[in-house]
Amino acid sequence: MNWRRRVRALFPLPLFWRNFLTFWLGMAAIVGIGMALTAAVAWYRFDALDGLSPAVLTEDALEVAQTQGRPGLERWLRAIDSHASALDIYIVDDTLQELLGRPLPARLRNRLADRLVPMWRAGLIGHAVAHVPGPGARVSWWDPQPIALPQGGELLMLFLPFDSSRWEVLHLSPVVLSLGLFALAVSAPLCWALTRHVTGPVRRLREATQALADGELATRTPPVLARRADELGQLARDFDAMADRLQRLMDWREQLLRNIAHELRSPLGRLRLSLELARRRDAMLDLQFERIERETERLDALVERTLQLARLHAMAPVLRPIDLAELLDVIVTDARFEAAARGVAICWTPPDELIVDADAATLGSAIENILRNAIRYTDPPAPVTVTLQADETAIRIAIVDGGPGVPQDALASLFEPFYRVRSGPGHPTGAGLGLSIAQAGIAAHGGTVSAHNVAPRGLALQVCLPRRTCDGAVGTAGTLAS
Repeated sequence: MNWRRRVRALFPLPLFWRNFLTFWLGMAAIVGIGMALTAAVAWYRFDALDGLSPAVLTEDALEVAQTQGRPGLERWLRAIDSHASALDIYIVDDTLQELLGRPLPARLRNRLADRLVPMWRAGLIGHAVAHVPGPGARVSWWDPQPIALPQGGELLMLFLPFDSSRWEVLHLSPVVLSLGLFALAVSAPLCWALTRHVTGPVRRLREATQALADGELATRTPPVLARRADELGQLARDFDAMADRLQRLMDWREQLLRNIAHELRSPLGRLRLSLELARRRDAMLDLQFERIERETERLDALVERTLQLARLHAMAPVLRPIDLAELLDVIVTDARFEAAARGVAICWTPPDELIVDADAATLGSAIENILRNAIRYTDPPAPVTVTLQADETAIRIAIVDGGPGVPQDALASLFEPFYRVRSGPGHPTGAGLGLSIAQAGIAAHGGTVSAHNVAPRGLALQVCLPRRTCDGAVGTAGTLAS
């Protein structure tokens, strides 16, 4: 099995070439074996008639007829018939009655009735023109030989090498029938194997599709099918990728619904409490109205950001050529107002123009969420650093804050919806959707975002985007270090 896998890995053939090669290998086998069978039959015929000569047989028959008459000729004919299996000899009179009473083959009987008997009766064949073949004389197997009887009268001896009259009903010869049966014996297993080679994987894919449609999201194609190097293997791998993404989306949806229900419960509870307090119409009425307004705004923001996250997972971004350096510069400029309110500086130097294909709104929102998250959690004495680097294959945006960082075991869950790291005193707490929205927006552009702690303190988030431009060429951008 290992050598077959190595061969398939070295020569990944599409289904067309597999079918094409299988067909022509089968045809080559049929033609080759057919030629060998034909040659073998021809050689057998030649070898079977070796030692038999129509001239010698005619001379023997004439001698027996002259010395022993009709009874001797019958005995000679029976002896020849029992020893020469590759040759049939018939001796007939002018009424087409065979000497031993055997039925004549259809081919020979038609030939006698149409040509030989009229010529015989007309004297063109017979004693008047016959002569005894001498030594070394050439006599054809297909020439009738007249045999004169001593008491008068004349018989006609005919040779029939390899009588095929038994096949004439089907208009076939043994060789043709053998070739047909051999072709059937070769082509039938090949067609069966070829059909099974295609229908087997299709059947397994159909079973996997039905199981997936029935809600079994963990369904995958058999590994042996996914390892195939042809179109069916590609289809199996695409099916597995689709099933993986579908399962992740369903898991994500269920988790999102649970998180939304959990997140909505707290502000709704506070709203109910505030309404109960407001009904008392005491001196705290204005304060309760402010709390109701604040919780309503929080609910509205939560719903809006949840819908934004859902849209990013459901809709593909519309890509257009944009200047990524200019987009980052606008985002940093806007974020500096929020950073100034907390006494945080942003280190950023705009690089040269960098044209890429992207959705400016989606990508800009993702980067803005990361930057604002860094501003909220950094310590005021430490700046937030933004860098942009580009090479021939990728574009990298790094945003590093000066905050306390994230526990190592929390880094893997940092981009999950509604996941929040326990903040220290003085650090704000949000809904836990900012980084999830950022990851979804970046993933929609084919990129990735990762987080790691930096020394001595701080958290670095790095965005990596594939290097694509509007015309498919590689853009130019300098490397920025801040």
